[in-house]
Amino acid sequence: MFSEEWPLLMFTLLTQLAVGSYIFLVVIRSLNKTSMGPTKIGMLLVGPVMGIAIILSIFHLGTPLGAYRALLNLGSSWLSREILFAGLFFGLWLVGYILERMGKWSQVLGWINSIVGIGTVFSMASIYGASILPAWTNVNTYLSFFGTTIVFGAIGTAFTILISKEETSPQLNSILKITSLIGLLAIAFQLIYLPVYTSGLSVSGSAGYESAQLVAGSYLYPTIIRWVFTIAGVSILMFGLFQKTQRTAVYRLSYVAFGLVIVGEFLGRYIFYATGVPIIVG
Repeated sequence: MFSEEWPLLMFTLLTQLAVGSYIFLVVIRSLNKTSMGPTKIGMLLVGPVMGIAIILSIFHLGTPLGAYRALLNLGSSWLSREILFAGLFFGLWLVGYILERMGKWSQVLGWINSIVGIGTVFSMASIYGASILPAWTNVNTYLSFFGTTIVFGAIGTAFTILISKEETSPQLNSILKITSLIGLLAIAFQLIYLPVYTSGLSVSGSAGYESAQLVAGSYLYPTIIRWVFTIAGVSILMFGLFQKTQRTAVYRLSYVAFGLVIVGEFLGRYIFYATGVPIIVG
């Protein structure tokens, strides 16, 4: 993978971490209305993570100072829509955070921005879905990007709640258990579709066949390691949440779980870029 792809790789991952965590935090605030204390750290961190992602996306462009021009093609360009949605997501997060600091958190604004976040990830996936790379012009791209968003949301939300100094209620603990199960389901959907994806690639022309060969050859073991890390991370989190373990033990497990998922999803995104083989024209 070329060095210029690294900012783009990190932009996609950080954006999905921010959006996923934000959506899960908004849902938790809707369901657990007794106290927003445990979710405050997570909601605070969403902004800096998204801010770093946007900075990386700007520097991926050929001329960062001319990044505003990318907004001129909203009617026909998924890239323009991605930039618009990403900027709007960060802006609405900032408004929401200011309101929260004033003691006026708006749940309606939270849900509106959650929809904007979904639009950001959808636009991001559509950029690749509209490319000329058979490995990307597939529903697998949407499953991968939204799958990472959900897994990151589940693990990121649980992690930030567990490392907060706020006491969690039985209701919140139950919600976190459901959250971890949702993360595991997101992984399961991707794994179920993976054989369909690879078999479809092998019969989609020379570029698709070459991508399939990369997935089954050079990147087979990295792919296995990726899934082992991600599944292990979510499973460790589930173990800590479902067992009647002391809070300090669950707190420590959350660090391990979060680290494993981060490494697993990073490997997955690296493989996504590395196995994209363009169609040779002429």
